[in-house]
This record gives sequence, C-alpha cells and structure tokens, in this order.
Amino acid sequence: MLSDLRDALRQLRKAPGFTTTALITLALGIGATTAIFTLVHQVMLKSLPVTKPGELWRIGDKDRCCNWGGYTQGDDGNFSLFSWEAYKHFREHTPEFTDLAALQAGNAPLGVRRAGSQSPADTRNGEYVSGNFFKTLGVQPWIGRLMTDEDDQEGAPSVAVMSYRIWQDKYGSDPSVVGAGYQINGHPFTVIGVAPPGFFGAKLSGWGMPDFWLPLTTEPLIDGATARLKRPNTNFLDIVGRVRPGTNPKSLEAKLKVELYDWLASHVPDMDPGEKQLWQQQTLHLSPGDAGVTSMREQYQDGLKLLLVASACVLLVACGNLANLMLARGLRDRAQTSVRVALGASRGRLVRKSLVESIMLATIGGVLGIAVAYTATKLIVHLAFQTGGRDNYVPISATPSLSVLLFTLGISVLTGVIFGIAPALLTSHADLVEALRRANR
Repeated sequence: MLSDLRDALRQLRKAPGFTTTALITLALGIGATTAIFTLVHQVMLKSLPVTKPGELWRIGDKDRCCNWGGYTQGDDGNFSLFSWEAYKHFREHTPEFTDLAALQAGNAPLGVRRAGSQSPADTRNGEYVSGNFFKTLGVQPWIGRLMTDEDDQEGAPSVAVMSYRIWQDKYGSDPSVVGAGYQINGHPFTVIGVAPPGFFGAKLSGWGMPDFWLPLTTEPLIDGATARLKRPNTNFLDIVGRVRPGTNPKSLEAKLKVELYDWLASHVPDMDPGEKQLWQQQTLHLSPGDAGVTSMREQYQDGLKLLLVASACVLLVACGNLANLMLARGLRDRAQTSVRVALGASRGRLVRKSLVESIMLATIGGVLGIAVAYTATKLIVHLAFQTGGRDNYVPISATPSLSVLLFTLGISVLTGVIFGIAPALLTSHADLVEALRRANR
C-alpha cells in the first residue's frame, strides 16, 4: 500500500495538468456539498448548547411568530403560542416538568444606552423570558448572575442579562457592565450578568438573536399600552420545559390537552360567538425541545434539502468527468499495465493500485474542499441574513465541526471510489499484445 501511495504521488507529479484539473474539480464539488451540509447540520441537526438538551420538550409543534389573538388558533386548532396566563396554568398544574419556561415569540426592539452616557442609544434585539428560563435550560453565567423567579415578579427591580457577543463586541469584555445601570427604551435597568459564550437562547431564527434578555413582567413597562402580559387571549409566548426522567411523552401530551381544555373552559364567557363554537376543538402537541423553537428549521428546511440534493448532483457530475479523465489516462498507459501483467500483477492488484491513486486524489481534493466550504458558508450566511444594509447576526459558524470534518472525509473516500472504480476495472482488462504493439521502443 505504501508503494502504491508513493507511485500515485509520482504519477500525479508527472501530470501537473491532469492533477490540477482534478483537484480543482474535486475541491469545488466536495466544497459545495460540505458547505450545504454545514448549514444543514447547524440548522436542522444541531441541539441547543445547553445542559442535557434531550430532556427538553416544547408545548406546541408549530412556528407561529409572533402574536396570535383569541381563544382559538389556526385552521387546525393546534395551539403553539400561549398567553402569560395559560403559561402559568400549565406551570402550576404539570408536575411532570421539573421546570417550565416561557420565552417571547419574536423579539423586542430596544434602544439601549449606558446610564449617564450622552451618546445616542444603540438599537438592540431584546427577548422577554420567564425568570426560570436560564435554570430550565441549565445555563450558567459567564460573569455575574442570571435571572431567577424573584426577578420576574411585579414590583421587582428591573434587571437584564446581556449576551456574551454584545459584551465582547460592544463593551470590550468590560466586567464593570455587571451591576451597571442602563437606559432601555428610556427606563432604568441593571445588567446583572452575562450569558456564556455560544448561548443564543432557546430559538434559532433568521431575524436576529437576543442581545438582552428581560423578565416577562417588565413587558408592560417597555411596551406600555400595547403590552400583552395581562391579556389572556393574546398569545405571544413559546413554552419549553425540562421533563422529569421516566415521564411518558404521550401521557404528558394527553394531560396537557386536558389542561388546555380546562383553561379554555374557564374563559368561555369572554369568547366571541365564533370562538364559543370552536374552543372545544382546540388541541396541542408535545414536541422534542432539544433544538428549542425551530423557527429557522421550518423556514429553511425545504430549501436546504433542495440545495443538498443539487450539490450532490454537482458532485456526481464532477465524479463522471474525473472518471472519464482517469479512463483516458488509463488507456494511454495500457503499455505500462501490460508490462505489470507480464511481470505477474493480478487484476485485483491493478484495481487496487488505481483505487489508491483515485482515493488519494479525492482526499487531497477534500482537504481543499474544506477551505472552499468555509468560504462558501460564510458567503451564504452573509447573503441570506444581510438586512437593512447591515449584517443580521445569526449563530451559524462557518468553521467546520467534527461532524462536518467526518462528513467531508466520508464523502471524499466515496467520491474516490465512485470515479475510480470504473476506470480501474476497465484498464485492468489490458490486451497485452495489442497494447505493446502500439507502444514505442
């Protein structure tokens, strides 16, 4: 095998034109496929960066951003957004959840300025969350502390948690932000802590990630007359909880449906005539919450699947072109193959030699493809989420992860076999006399 590798390197060095063409073709084919797989992995396959994400379950299975008014929801009556009152009802009556947290569907545009500063307020994304939000996800603070239920009480001091990205990019990792006063939409808040690196909340979306997390009870302070917290028929919250070990999800879902029914029944006098006819048909579903609220997954999954199929087809075309090049090269070297056969080389030996060369070529192309994939992923993310003349931050990293590297390795080896096996089999059937008759001295 080592002899085959040395011989393959020597042959590739002797044919720089062929080698360059093959490597560029492979780098583009493998790089495009790897770039799309990077996006598929991070948007559709990756779990939240939290403690034991497999224990998280979401009440609801639809992406309904960002408000839904009334006591009925959707044509199918499938509740996925909930009011503050409904959330508290579930939390009080469902001991199967060790913790049950609520988070705003969508975001809250905030004007943020450090207290005492004369500079204009920065426009930031905010998100209202319940006080047990960070505890439910099992997240620890980077510095300071995170919110608790005591912070999410009416009359409690107004506090906020800052994202690590903003703390690093805007405030230069200054530890003095913890405990400092800030003006948020003109109201005084105190930043009590910074979330850990890589944490972006419980929702991956394409419209910007939270820069600040605020207690839900501060929503009336920020939004004033448009506040939704005290309106039982205004649904604007997603609900994610951590289920106790051993809990049967089907049984829990059935219990939650009964709880929804009971809560709706308590509001029959408040319903309009149409809602009174439909409220008994309302239902909900429990869905895995390891990826949180999958708004970006639902938005982009069809397009990503299509792109993955398209990039795979491009790679297959590249394999076909390279197979033709390898076949032409093999036929050109039939005299050399004939000498090998005359010296005793078996057909299997010749096939192995050809496959070693093609797999080595594909592996080098895969390494170059990683660089292509990194650049392509950054470009796709930039083009997809650039809004209003500025970059809209989403936590999708172009840096290849271990899963992406293993995928690239696997697809490189598979590519080498695909474009190498047919030429290897065909050129191993050498007509010795005919090949030598056409050869020079």
